[in-house]
Amino acid sequence: MTQTASGYDDLVATLNLFAAPVALEPLAFGTAIDQLGADAYTLTATITVLPFLQPFPLGVFALVGSAAFLALGMQLFRGEQNLSLPNKIRNLTLSLRTRQVLVNTCLKIMHFFHRFTKPRLRFLVEGKLGQQVGGFIFLAVGVIVAIPLAGMPFKNLFPSLAVLFYCTGETEHDGLMAIFSLICIALSIILYSIVLYIAWKFGAAAIHHFFWK
Repeated sequence: MTQTASGYDDLVATLNLFAAPVALEPLAFGTAIDQLGADAYTLTATITVLPFLQPFPLGVFALVGSAAFLALGMQLFRGEQNLSLPNKIRNLTLSLRTRQVLVNTCLKIMHFFHRFTKPRLRFLVEGKLGQQVGGFIFLAVGVIVAIPLAGMPFKNLFPSLAVLFYCTGETEHDGLMAIFSLICIALSIILYSIVLYIAWKFGAAAIHHFFWK
């Protein structure tokens, strides 16, 4: 997973390119990924997480996104340099309007993060350990986003932030962001455990009361 010193600027430029009109709409996910280079795990993860930033359940796409993060996580954890994704994920399409909304949201979050990042604790985002940390985060997110929670809004907020924290930290060489990412994973597990406990203890009516009333 290689990034230049201007990794943040590269990431912003790539996201803007992803949101730009193309000759053939809607844009296939695989076509966009092919523009990122052979080892662009960070950029791929950032683009993959975009649909999860909105509050509504994603249905089947949640499983597709989950498979993408699991594939990213396994390859990154093993230290593979060449990224490959299943055809079902590559063939997924997003309209121009959807891409623009998601990218604008992502850029606002990233610009906010950028104000506080600086090179520190670099061992958490660089080298073999950095790859393993990133691989673990992507694997955890892949498992978490696949869990159905009765249509609960913003169920993917903490997993999405975990990905964005890590990707920002990797591009900025800031290991503190990786720690924040791991905290988001822990918060996701706590939240999901509470909801699943409520579902087991009180049933679907309780979930409706706590999260919708």
